Amino acid sequence: MQVPLLTDFKRLEKEQQRFLMFVAINVVSWQNIIGPVMILFGRKIQMPESLIGLLLSFMPFTSLLLLFTLPMLIRIGPKRVMMTSWFLRNIITCLVFLMPLALASQVKWLSWAVLLVSILGFCVMRALGAGGWLPWLHEIVPTEKRSTYFSTETAMTQLINVAVLFLQARLLAGNPDIPRFLLIYGIGIAMGIVSLITMGRIPGGEGTVEINALTGMSAYKKAACDPVFRRFLLISTFAFSGLVWFSASYVLYLRDVIGLTDSLNMTLTACSGLGIFLTIGPWGRFTDKNGSGLAMAKTMFAHSFAPLILLFLLPGMKGGTAAALAAVVLAGVFNAPFNVAANRAMLNLVPDESRIGYTSLWTICTALALGITPLVAGFLIEHFGLLGFRLCFILSGLSSFMASLLCLLFIHGKAGDRSWLHALVYTVSLPMLGKIFWITLGLDKSNRKEETEI
Repeated sequence: MQVPLLTDFKRLEKEQQRFLMFVAINVVSWQNIIGPVMILFGRKIQMPESLIGLLLSFMPFTSLLLLFTLPMLIRIGPKRVMMTSWFLRNIITCLVFLMPLALASQVKWLSWAVLLVSILGFCVMRALGAGGWLPWLHEIVPTEKRSTYFSTETAMTQLINVAVLFLQARLLAGNPDIPRFLLIYGIGIAMGIVSLITMGRIPGGEGTVEINALTGMSAYKKAACDPVFRRFLLISTFAFSGLVWFSASYVLYLRDVIGLTDSLNMTLTACSGLGIFLTIGPWGRFTDKNGSGLAMAKTMFAHSFAPLILLFLLPGMKGGTAAALAAVVLAGVFNAPFNVAANRAMLNLVPDESRIGYTSLWTICTALALGITPLVAGFLIEHFGLLGFRLCFILSGLSSFMASLLCLLFIHGKAGDRSWLHALVYTVSLPMLGKIFWITLGLDKSNRKEETEI
């Protein structure tokens, strides 16, 4: 009996497999430091919603540091930059172990500051090195293997996420105390060190050219002046904001409004990861054969239903846990293949000789969507309560739906033969829903259809 994940893994070259192993270990570190546990930790120390939104915005906003690190990436290479920053981010995150002292002082804002500074330090150091991630990946994964790579990476990371989240759920059962949260962070830091060691075994990632002060800006200008790439950036950035409206609000909603325990919250998120693991393969194959644009359109449309479920889920409602599970799993199952398709499309639009400039601009633009959205979501929730949550879910649903139309019209390449009305009717049709369901189960015959879309 063949296991799809193992089969796809074996199809990759040794250097690609090593990069995947680094990603696998790194995701354990990431999930234990800035995953959903970070939100629950913040609420444990009574951090207000606006500051939790700030926590969620740290990682994307710090990605803007790429504006200043691009020349360094070009000169000394992605590998050296990433290894240095990955080492420093684990060292800085150790500040979180000052939390017991901060809580003992009985100064509430001091405990908030410890968590904020720890996470900010982690994100800053990560951002200084993360600009090398995609150029390095672009170097070692050829075009014909990118769908295989990304779908394998997503399936593998989600399987790991499931295991990590279930473990966190056990650790946070009952009324978890601060030492349990610190144990999770300790695991994250330890695995971060292991990921650093694994990174050192990956080939490539060397500096390529001698540069001057204008090299970085010229690289960005070339990418920004590419009309096809610019249009793709605008649409995908808008789409990512639709995904984040949901992800930035659902954990707090299920905890503070619906009344789910921290352990049950983590269990639902783990179930979402399991759903992604079971469905990402079919979507990867569909994307490979039918194009990224069509896959992005279908997955964004399907994602738009997830926030609608929570929009109508109220405290004390019968079957509330089942509805919450459906929403979280639905969001995850279609968020993941959208990311696979978007990354595949982006890398396929990037010229080999300009990969650092193009991928860095992509990282910066998506960072704006991923950073601004949770800040606004946190503000809405803190100042408007239940209405704020509902606004987040409405914005998520509408943004996802509109992004689906934009992907269909302008990334799938059908702008010339589809009007907006035609695209709208096509998107909301019952055959479209049936098609999405069929693809998700891996039963769609069009997976075998050969096409050449981006």
